Amino acid sequence: MLDVPPDRIVTDRLVIRRESVDDAVAIADAIDRNLVRLVPWMGWATEEATQPSAQLARIAEAVEQWDAGEMFDYGIFDHDGGAFLGKIGMHRRIGPHGIELGYWLDAQAEGRGVISEAVAALIQEALKLDGIRRVEIHCDAANLRSQAVPRRLGFVLDRIEHQPIAAVSETGEHMVWVYQPDRR
Repeated sequence: MLDVPPDRIVTDRLVIRRESVDDAVAIADAIDRNLVRLVPWMGWATEEATQPSAQLARIAEAVEQWDAGEMFDYGIFDHDGGAFLGKIGMHRRIGPHGIELGYWLDAQAEGRGVISEAVAALIQEALKLDGIRRVEIHCDAANLRSQAVPRRLGFVLDRIEHQPIAAVSETGEHMVWVYQPDRR
C-alpha cells in the first residue's frame, strides 16, 4: 500500500500528471476558454482564475496539499501532443477509508471519453492508497454531464445530501456516487 499516488499516470491516450509552474498559462487559458461552461458548476470559476498568477498560486497550494496528503491534484494532458485537456484530483475530505474524485474538462476534449479514461485510471491508483476502500464522486443533481461519468464507470448512487449552493446552476441536491469494489 502507498501513502501517496504516483506523480504521473500514463494511459493509452493520456498523461495524467502533477502540474508544474510551466502549466499555469495553459491552465489559465483553458479556464478562460471554458469560463461560461464552468461558472454554473464550479464556485472557483471566476475571472481571477483565468489569470496565470492565480494558477501559479493554486499550483503552489496544491504542492502543499499533496505534501500534507490532503489532495492529489493532476492535469490531464494529451499523450501524443501534450495539450492540456483538463484537471482531475483526489481529495481526502470524506472521512476515513474514502477518497473523492473531482474533475473538469476543456470543451475541446469533450465527447471522446477523456474524463472516463482519467477517472478509471485514478480509481485504480486511489484503491492502492493506504486505507482507501471506496472512491466517491460528488456532483449536483442538475449536472447531467458530471453524473454520466460515475454511471458509465459502475459507481452506485449512494445518497443525495442537501448542501449549500456554491455555484449558480446548483440545486443544493448533492449526489454522492460510490465505487467500492466489494460492494459492486
